[in-house]
Amino acid sequence: MNTKLTQRTNKEFPISVLLTAMFGLTVLRSAWVAEDAYITLRTIDNFVNGYGLTWNVAERVQAYTHPLWMLALSVPYFFTREAFYTSIFLSLITSIIAFFIVLKMLHRPTYATIAGLCVLIFSKAFIDFSTSGLENPLTHLLLAIFLYIYFEQPDTYDNKMIFWLSFVAGLAVTNRMDTILFFTPALIFVSFKRRSWSGIKWMIIGFLPFFLWEFFSVFYYGFPFPNTAYAKLNTGLSRFDLLEAGYFYFINSIHWDPITLFIITTALILTFFQERWHEKFIALGVLLYLMYIIWIGADFMSGRFFSGALLVAVVLFNRYVKNISFLHGLIILVLVIGLGLISPSPTLSSIDELSFPARKMDLNGIADERSFYFQSSSLIYAKRNTISPYNDWANLGKQLKADGIKYDQLENIGYAGYFAGPQIFIIDRLALADPLLSHLPPIPNENWRIGHFERAIPDGYFESIKHADNRISNPNLAIYYDKLRLATRGSLWSPKRLIAIWDLNTGRMDNFLKNYNP
Repeated sequence: MNTKLTQRTNKEFPISVLLTAMFGLTVLRSAWVAEDAYITLRTIDNFVNGYGLTWNVAERVQAYTHPLWMLALSVPYFFTREAFYTSIFLSLITSIIAFFIVLKMLHRPTYATIAGLCVLIFSKAFIDFSTSGLENPLTHLLLAIFLYIYFEQPDTYDNKMIFWLSFVAGLAVTNRMDTILFFTPALIFVSFKRRSWSGIKWMIIGFLPFFLWEFFSVFYYGFPFPNTAYAKLNTGLSRFDLLEAGYFYFINSIHWDPITLFIITTALILTFFQERWHEKFIALGVLLYLMYIIWIGADFMSGRFFSGALLVAVVLFNRYVKNISFLHGLIILVLVIGLGLISPSPTLSSIDELSFPARKMDLNGIADERSFYFQSSSLIYAKRNTISPYNDWANLGKQLKADGIKYDQLENIGYAGYFAGPQIFIIDRLALADPLLSHLPPIPNENWRIGHFERAIPDGYFESIKHADNRISNPNLAIYYDKLRLATRGSLWSPKRLIAIWDLNTGRMDNFLKNYNP
């Protein structure tokens, strides 16, 4: 028996357990569920109760960005029929597994590698979105698995490796489409090293989960992309406005969560100055994703889009520093702890939304989403004999259900929509869950906020919903809506419906939208 290996393992095991426990407890005490997550949870509730994958049961609309997370969350929800604790604990378990895989990749916990793991513990972006009910935990897990396969056998590049890398990437893209940017450079690199048509074949086979979902999405919903994408990207803003919004998103992270972008930037610089090309292609994926964030104007939730990039950066960072001296490793650890503690809301100490109330939202509309909802929708503030979240919008939904309201229009549809139940049809003025409004131009607003673009309700649209026919007064929009109704409400196998889906997705109906003047 190898005595040195046994001694090293005996020393490493307690450190590994301590770090994992520290991470798990930090996530647990910060656990919460976002208002946006309840948009998905309403779809899940409809699904498990036999209404199909619908948000309003009368029409088929993909009101969620993360199909794989939605399906994963549907499994425990089928048994619990409870949203709050179910989403928190699935997120918690998924996040701990992702953290443990990253820990396994580091092999030997030196001061430098411990510092890298502490980055995940001190990063507000990573901790905030290790729960929240959104898809980030599953993205973290799939990124960790991909990196584990990629780095554990970096010189193999056989068909088996290509398949598993592609399969994990395909699952991640099914979970959230824009994560394809993380994986594309590495998959191109592996394919080039393989230089075989059989490798391309196995890559295509690996992406079958995504291709199958896309086929289902077009057939069932009528569109290849989530309705949320059409709503959020149809902004009417200039490219300069979006780039500026993306820039402010980065600035916000520097102010509120300094450790996250510091480590991402440092890891990218260190990796690009090395000669190990397989690591450079992983870094290139992160860089492409960061550029994409700026290009689309980023998000209104502070840090949400940085959590996956940070996990990859921590792995790259630790591959660079794992063999440095004891003194340098100790300096890095002190630096990481220092950066974590200078945050306005340190992850190890701040559990109360009142800790920095002035920073719930900055001047550019970027919000500390967890802080905003924490007292009404967090695990640590959950109340006995009270259904969480106990929020005004949740109460509104419960009231709508109690009053038997059948039709309404709202802006904040998450909590309210879930608790209102399946018997009410809600028109979403921000268009995330509305197939018509998502394709219409937003109301011009100088004080716009990214991700929140209100639409005007067309004349006759509310009556069309209420009476289940087309009563839109504008003739151009009425023609478009006829096709849309066929796609979202018609019999699934109807030939007319399939023709309508073709027309909607090939630009044949675009002129009717262009000629519509609100």
